[in-house]
Amino acid sequence: MKRDLTKLHSIQFRPRYLLDNTKTTRADKKMHNGWTMVLAFSRVWCVRPFFRMFEALEFDRSQCHLLIYNNTNDAFLDKALQKYAKRYQQMHRSRTGSHKLHPRFASVRHFKSFRKYGGLVFGQKLDFDKSKLPAIWDMYKDITSMITTKKFFMLEDDTLAPPHAVERIFRRLERSKKIGLVSGVETTRSPRITDKVRLGTYKLLWDGNMMRERVSMDPKLTGFQECDACGVYCFAAKTKAWRKAWEIWTSEFETHKTTEPSWAPDVLCTNAVKKAGYKIFADFDTPCLHMQTMGDKIYEWAIDRAVVMLDIWLDKYKTYARGVEL
Repeated sequence: MKRDLTKLHSIQFRPRYLLDNTKTTRADKKMHNGWTMVLAFSRVWCVRPFFRMFEALEFDRSQCHLLIYNNTNDAFLDKALQKYAKRYQQMHRSRTGSHKLHPRFASVRHFKSFRKYGGLVFGQKLDFDKSKLPAIWDMYKDITSMITTKKFFMLEDDTLAPPHAVERIFRRLERSKKIGLVSGVETTRSPRITDKVRLGTYKLLWDGNMMRERVSMDPKLTGFQECDACGVYCFAAKTKAWRKAWEIWTSEFETHKTTEPSWAPDVLCTNAVKKAGYKIFADFDTPCLHMQTMGDKIYEWAIDRAVVMLDIWLDKYKTYARGVEL
């Protein structure tokens, strides 16, 4: 009897958990307790420096449900992430000297989407379906359904956060019921090390569903600053606020898919938290580094490299002027 190889191929590359210890640790009974840490990956070169940073973060891991999300079909990235996922699911002895074994995390999941990334070329009309944007939108959708706790923290693979980031941002998030999302502060990046960059934290001007202006915030600011949107590199959010925002993203998806600014899905998604009736803040006392690979070297963009920049819609030309330095 012949095997249906087409069917076998589709099953083999179906999005799924490569590791999920929630059943064996009985954490599936407690998935609503504690909080969720989402680590989003799409680049293999980030893995080592990222996990060096991650292991230095100061927070109580026993209350953390860890979700390692590989948003690619890259087998090399898979192998690198599996090493850490297996390590984190192992039991260990507490630092108090007790011989009793404890889980490192409340639960550990390693998910692979098997998605292929398209390109994203600035200055050209974007073909949404051939770009990397569908993979990003679908990742947001997956993560929204995977989080079962009341709050979560998300880190992107090219971000290096300071040790205090998790505890500090969570404290800021819990200051008020009106706060839906709190972010660290990080720059954008460029393929040329000499280029100027901006902070990924913004004030926006809307005209209906049309973004008229996007202004990056001043890197000289300090403390806790309200904003309209941010990147998704290092932030914490209340799940209730995030899910309400997801309903807005879904209703606006077709509009943003076919019109500008298709180049800013993270900005659109975080701004939807504000549209859902919550406040968004950036903690300028939690500066992060943004990694970039150039040749065989990895560079880190710090916030002292940033300047204030403006993107503004030009009615006459039906496009944005981007990166105007102010």
